[in-house]
Amino acid sequence: MRLMLFKRGNLMLKNLLLTTLLLCSAAASAQSVFEVNLDPAPYNRSEARTQAVELVLDRLTGGRANGSWAQDEARRDLSRYLQSEPSGSGYNAVFNEEELLALLQSAELPFLLAPRPTVLVWLSKDGRGRNEANRAWRRASSAYQMPLLWPLWDLEEHMTLDARELFDAKPLREASRRYGADYWLAVEQGAGGGRWQLFGSEQEQPLLQGKLAQGKLVSGADAVTELMARLNRYWVEKNGQKRAPRQDNPAPIQPLLAEVDASGELTIVVSGLHRYSDSVLLERKLRQLDGVGTVYVIDSAGSQGRYRLSVPGSRAAVLQALTTMNGLAVTGEREFSWSGAKRD
Repeated sequence: MRLMLFKRGNLMLKNLLLTTLLLCSAAASAQSVFEVNLDPAPYNRSEARTQAVELVLDRLTGGRANGSWAQDEARRDLSRYLQSEPSGSGYNAVFNEEELLALLQSAELPFLLAPRPTVLVWLSKDGRGRNEANRAWRRASSAYQMPLLWPLWDLEEHMTLDARELFDAKPLREASRRYGADYWLAVEQGAGGGRWQLFGSEQEQPLLQGKLAQGKLVSGADAVTELMARLNRYWVEKNGQKRAPRQDNPAPIQPLLAEVDASGELTIVVSGLHRYSDSVLLERKLRQLDGVGTVYVIDSAGSQGRYRLSVPGSRAAVLQALTTMNGLAVTGEREFSWSGAKRD
């Protein structure tokens, strides 16, 4: 009789805890994928903004934007993509959905807007089961908006599972079913690192698996953050979408003409800018030219753009450099055609 009452009480407690955890996960999932919180945050506001836009792109694309021209463009023109900076703990940023998705569309990168699935975490640290997230897990799951559930590790689960042998798939599956979990993550952590496996309710074999490094990685991230990034990449690869590139810009009805330059300036007209990415890549290459200070887009019409370059030194040297730029062909006096250098 006492054992029966104990089991009923334990079941009620587990159901209550599960309901609470699911509510917390639902609240986390309700947060927009375009919202970022860095806590702790870099002291320098500019560094915080750069870190935030890199994170939101990483979150959206599963890491596909890392090192791309789209990431460079977002960092360079942050004011275009940053919508607001709400007050609160650490640094908070909300990014412009329309502008970011247009950028990813132009770069032909896949992205995922849907909330990530809730994952039940079976963590064994130094051979002992853990039933709550520490600071590292909270920060990592928040960074990638990964809703995590943590088991009770009650008597029933200790009888079913051995924290020292978490990767025994059958008892792990049975224990996870009690929580109604669709996905569960088994993690073994120790002094020398560890390993992990992600399971799904519809598959017998692990969906993903890997090693868990000890301490900071070369990238500067900790092992748990790297694990959450890997799970996020899996969801993006599995469920991400890619928008078809926008239609090419048409030829202008009224062609643009190069203007008379003031001292220290050089105005050029470039044709062949059929896509947004063409304009971004061209402007990036113009800024890299020796002798060029700043680059401004004065105006554009269809597939043409008029650019003003500040030239503190020799205009002739800059004009010569333009004639040898990869992807740029001379069509007239201070007029060029862009054929599209290799996208990187």
